[in-house]
Amino acid sequence: MKIYSCRFLFSIATVSSILFSSNIVPYSPLAIPGAHAQKSYSGTELRQWLEATGNKMVSVVNSNKSAKEKKEQFLTILNQDVDVDTIAKFCLGRFWRIATPEQQKEYVQLFHQVLINSITDRLGEYKGVSFDIGKVSTVEGGRFSIETILHRPKQPNVSIQWVISTESGSPRVVDIIGENASLSVTQRGDYTSFIARHGNNVSALIDALKRQISKHP
Repeated sequence: MKIYSCRFLFSIATVSSILFSSNIVPYSPLAIPGAHAQKSYSGTELRQWLEATGNKMVSVVNSNKSAKEKKEQFLTILNQDVDVDTIAKFCLGRFWRIATPEQQKEYVQLFHQVLINSITDRLGEYKGVSFDIGKVSTVEGGRFSIETILHRPKQPNVSIQWVISTESGSPRVVDIIGENASLSVTQRGDYTSFIARHGNNVSALIDALKRQISKHP
């Protein structure tokens, strides 16, 4: 079983500023309990926020700090600027509603861990990266799409689009489109298919994520 979020979301970490365009795959992520006043952000403000977030990520990637230090710094950035909980819930699809509260909590915690492990495992591949920010567009659901180009040493440029929500009261990444695929939609298909093949048992996915984490160095 793969976790595509690692591959695409890593680009979030490396490109460092980044998100979506007009050909975004539409979807309706599950809402997080607790409404917040939603501030109105201009395109300029969103670009500035994404640039600052991206620069934080790139500075970690390009630093000479230890793998452990980089992992800790990336975890802070992800928790602050990426709505990992919403992504995790959406990726579980219809099975989120049948999971027990205990399973929901454990799954989200595991999703965080698998994600950060996969991102930090590949940091060395992206040293020397930089990025450019393109246009900002409004997309379905009041979210925003920001186009970016990731420049990697001795490799082709990568076009990445980031979907940003301000529902929490501040901008946060809720999806990424890379290689013509949506992070959330692709990962949801993988997870829900896995659960369906295992008797519609959410515990099967939880156990698989635990095994994946246990094998991580």
